[in-house]
Amino acid sequence: MLQLQNISKTFHGGFAPVLKDINLELKEGDFCVIIGSNGSGKSTLLKIITGEYEPDSGSITRESKISSVIQDVNKGTIPEMTLLENMALSIMRTKNSGLSFYNMYKAEIIKQIKDAGIGLENYIETKLAHLSGGQRQMIATIMAINSGAGILLLDEHTSALDPKMQKHLMELTAKSIAQKKLTSLMITHKLDDAIKYGNRLIMLHKGSIVFNVEGAEKSKLTAKELLALFHKYEDLELIGGKNVG
Repeated sequence: MLQLQNISKTFHGGFAPVLKDINLELKEGDFCVIIGSNGSGKSTLLKIITGEYEPDSGSITRESKISSVIQDVNKGTIPEMTLLENMALSIMRTKNSGLSFYNMYKAEIIKQIKDAGIGLENYIETKLAHLSGGQRQMIATIMAINSGAGILLLDEHTSALDPKMQKHLMELTAKSIAQKKLTSLMITHKLDDAIKYGNRLIMLHKGSIVFNVEGAEKSKLTAKELLALFHKYEDLELIGGKNVG
């Protein structure tokens, strides 16, 4: 379970809060998709959940360890180490194992790569610096999914991939979340993915949750309706709407 109560955040020198009184509760297995325009506070919210940023006010309750995948693959993997070493480290971080025993996870990791269907099982001893950015992003996602953490945070995790692999990784992500009952938050700019995946959907605008649906109500949404929602808040902002956020 993940619970956020009255979370607010303003950065030094900022004229307005990046996040304003965010309240959100996710049950075990909830898959919540987050949409919103650039600067709406999406990535800041995830960084507060991971502990990278401290909120100015409010509280967070986490009942499980957290694993995350961000857009910058250089921060999610170690290019000087091999694929095997990176994935073993991810597992050991959760299991509190020693570095010298990483090789004991080799068979398990090869199976994870094969099961993912990304065709990298023959690169298990290859340094990640020699793989493409997209390949490294796929590895980072598999690492996060299989780390043993109960909370999974995804910040545009398919953005570095070509359309075919975006679809493949997104389907793998959704399947893994369901199988492992991971409590998940996913940021995306892809409206089709926002509709297709997850059981909950929220929209952030200027640091506030302005749209929050789940279940059957979410399943009825269309990309056209979501696009109209974006335009609605952009237009209100342009005319100085006082009710925005």
